[in-house]
Amino acid sequence: MLQDKIEQWGYNQVQQGLQSPHVLFSRIPHQYLTNTCILLSFVVGFLTTLVIVSFEIYLTISGNNWFEPLVLFQIILINGVFIGLEFYLLFKIGLTSTAQYIRHINDKYQFCDEMKLALVRSALEISEPKINKYGIKPYREQSKLRYLHIVIYSGKDIISNFVIKAVLKKYLSRGSVRIYIPIISTLITGFWDAWVQMKSLRDVRLKLNSRIYAIQLLSQLTSRSPSTKYFEALTRLIAVRLSYKQERDVTLEYLLDELQHFPSVDLNSQNDIDDPQLLKQQLQHLNTAEQAAIKAIAIDLFKFKRRLNKCEKRLLAELM
Repeated sequence: MLQDKIEQWGYNQVQQGLQSPHVLFSRIPHQYLTNTCILLSFVVGFLTTLVIVSFEIYLTISGNNWFEPLVLFQIILINGVFIGLEFYLLFKIGLTSTAQYIRHINDKYQFCDEMKLALVRSALEISEPKINKYGIKPYREQSKLRYLHIVIYSGKDIISNFVIKAVLKKYLSRGSVRIYIPIISTLITGFWDAWVQMKSLRDVRLKLNSRIYAIQLLSQLTSRSPSTKYFEALTRLIAVRLSYKQERDVTLEYLLDELQHFPSVDLNSQNDIDDPQLLKQQLQHLNTAEQAAIKAIAIDLFKFKRRLNKCEKRLLAELM
């Protein structure tokens, strides 16, 4: 499958970046890495689109018929080569940045291949595979408008280019000026690529931070001995959070995997582990300190997402 091959290529790029750091990226101070990558993404989008637009302007000025077979072939070839180059460079920037993020914290925390693949999927904007571990379905509250949102999101660059060009052509009357209107699309593509890269890298950082939080939480649980009821409430909380996530979350799965090593935890004995009503009932069986601790963890688990939907906000409010 094409997506699997792209994902594997991305993983290999990250592994290569971990073993032999990129000369340029390794010299960038960590606090400036993200902004540098966003700027580079703008430059990539701007320059690749500039080549395509310049060729289109040349064809217009020279009076070529765009529908002639040879001219049409040239247009398709130029667009295909430079759009492909644009995507390759953008992915390369995102994956190299991801490798640098991992290297920055690699001395303290080690990540398994599954976690690295999750980071690669964020950098490449690939959706998580649909895996229902422990019988938990993270698609329970998935929005019916999700696929419409994906279509609009994917086509926003093309739509915005078309609308702006149409508006400018309507209000700019001079033919000599209107020829150069496509130049506007270079800026639009540049800003769009920068915004998408910013969003992807933010997802990568969120996943990294959530895994670090999970490791620290497990360390705290090891140092103290919570009650069996506390562990049951915690596992139910993690399962419920996963069921409302709308996509697979390897860190939440990692938490459940690691919690099974504690003597007080038996996931198989808990019926409907991802039922929010049973979680609320379990909270009533805890003492005040344990309830406060579980609610604090709930807030932390919910904040590792860019934007909560209505169902997630309502659930979090009910748990408080």
